[in-house]
Amino acid sequence: MVRKRLRPFYDESVQPIDALAAVGEVLSWIGLGLGIPLLVIAGMVALAEGRWDRVDIALIDRDGVAIARWFAGGDFHERPVTARETAYEDWHRGFVSARNPSHARLHPPVLRRLFTTLGVVFTAIGIVGAIVSLIPAFL
Repeated sequence: MVRKRLRPFYDESVQPIDALAAVGEVLSWIGLGLGIPLLVIAGMVALAEGRWDRVDIALIDRDGVAIARWFAGGDFHERPVTARETAYEDWHRGFVSARNPSHARLHPPVLRRLFTTLGVVFTAIGIVGAIVSLIPAFL
């Protein structure tokens, strides 16, 4: 009895479209695996921080100490400018907490924007990777 040798389903080489699909799948796992948790963290930061409204802040010098003054929530508020904050005398566009108008920032909240931007970028990479990994199924 002569045995017939079975031919493999694939030839010995990997087709370029299959390699592209494998790269797409890796990108989808990495992108979605990082992007979705970053977007969830951005949402949690947004809930914890609350809304920050724009307000004009007057920066004055009182006895050599920089003071920030603003009007929000129907009242005037003031606080000393910290050493970390870049302050120039005159008017400055700042941000006031909607929950507590006595809390003000001279610079916009960065943490929420950082997590949102990274989350959107990684999620977009993951979605494009998932689409690319499905290309061989339609060819």
